[in-house]
Amino acid sequence: MGAKESRIGFLSYEEALRRVTDVELKRLKDAFKRTCGLSYYMGQHCFIREVLGDGVPPKVAEVIYCSFGGTSKGLHFNNLIVGLVLLTRGRDEEKAKYIFSLFASESGSYVIREEMERMLHVVDGKVPDTLRKCFSEGEKVNYEKFRNWLLLNKDAFTFSRWLLSGGVYVTLTDDSDTPTFYQTLAGVTHLEESDIIDLEKRYWLLKAQSRTGRFDLETFGPLVSPPIRPSLSEGLFNAFDENRDNHIDFKEISCGLSACCRGPLAERQKFCFKVFDVDRDGVLSRVELRDMVVALLEVWKDNRTDDIPELHTDLSDIVEGILNVHDTTKMGHLTLEDYQIWSVKNVLANEFLNLLFQVCHIVLGLRPATPEEEGQIIRTLETDQSYSTSC
Repeated sequence: MGAKESRIGFLSYEEALRRVTDVELKRLKDAFKRTCGLSYYMGQHCFIREVLGDGVPPKVAEVIYCSFGGTSKGLHFNNLIVGLVLLTRGRDEEKAKYIFSLFASESGSYVIREEMERMLHVVDGKVPDTLRKCFSEGEKVNYEKFRNWLLLNKDAFTFSRWLLSGGVYVTLTDDSDTPTFYQTLAGVTHLEESDIIDLEKRYWLLKAQSRTGRFDLETFGPLVSPPIRPSLSEGLFNAFDENRDNHIDFKEISCGLSACCRGPLAERQKFCFKVFDVDRDGVLSRVELRDMVVALLEVWKDNRTDDIPELHTDLSDIVEGILNVHDTTKMGHLTLEDYQIWSVKNVLANEFLNLLFQVCHIVLGLRPATPEEEGQIIRTLETDQSYSTSC
């Protein structure tokens, strides 16, 4: 994917407008005006920050900007609309043409294997093994052969995953969303509309790393672990995956982050309870309690140097002590209410809440609600970096 300019000539502005509602077009025009003022052009830095998000790899961001028609002067609003419609509502055939144009020769009629491999090395750092099938009959391929290979290998490289495997999440809502999508989601969470808009960009970037195109456990685990212990990664994933379909959608991550970081203490405790309720039966069994205590002690040792009694107490005694005092049903388990009462003043539970707070902001992209929260996160980062340096 070279740094050349490659306009999306096969999709006209008029056709793009037919795929956008009047309300959506007005929202996009208003956002463009707020961002660019009276200018009809959006600069590259602004495009990356406001449309793609700052986390997009620079090489990939440059490719998208140039391919949309961006120049040193900027990106015209009409070209932005065409590009956004291609990304969010383009047909696979159109997206295949777009990807072909990024790799194609100057004439635009074929792709040279050596050139494509060089570009993939620059952007992805590697060449997919499946590429040899694309060039099985020679060192050049035309569009038809490239398309046939690409549509059978949508996960071949980062760009194809974003476009063809459901990984694109930008600010143009799809047909299933209402014009008040962000306001509606803000209304059922403790998040502001601006928080949700920022989160959507971050969610796209995280999901784009998925091999399957879904924000599943395979993708989620390495993102949060470390600092989350591997033993807790699946439980944390399940706490977000409210409908239990084995992937986290955007609404689930928004609601989960709200509950974990912005809600009242009882709501935050309920989120933690879900992390430890492995079988999702609504109670913490003796086995789940034991695993919880082991995990919480590991979290403490990872993050604190304070000496607490639990560090010198037999594991079984800790579990039985919790049950003796807080098991109101006397059935050998803790209900959600029991857990909430136990965790209010428990230092291990509170330290776990602090860890989740850091992960939700630093890894999953929640914006700090106050300057004090931002300072707390920065101090934690500085402490972690100092520790890493000393080690």
